[in-house]
Amino acid sequence: MGSFDFDYWKNLAESDPAAFFRARDRYLHLFIAAHPEHQASLIALQARIDTTRAMAGSPMQACRGILSLLEDHLLLLGETLAELRSETVGLHGMLSPTAC
Repeated sequence: MGSFDFDYWKNLAESDPAAFFRARDRYLHLFIAAHPEHQASLIALQARIDTTRAMAGSPMQACRGILSLLEDHLLLLGETLAELRSETVGLHGMLSPTAC
């Protein structure tokens, strides 16, 4: 997969949009296939991103929609992290020698 070459992708999108989307789809497929333990969630996330882009009235609206989607995921991750921390503190308290 290597490093991401922004200029290559930018130039391809400007010069041949159809080729850009074919290459993009191949790259996304390879990325998702390289992470089989997260395949279902990555496919679902990419479908939501693609739907957001398709329904947007402009590239700027698509960007806003995708950023909102990512914000939702980050908030959920933050909530999950807070729950894990709380559980860890509880377990630590139960397992500490002074708790017995």
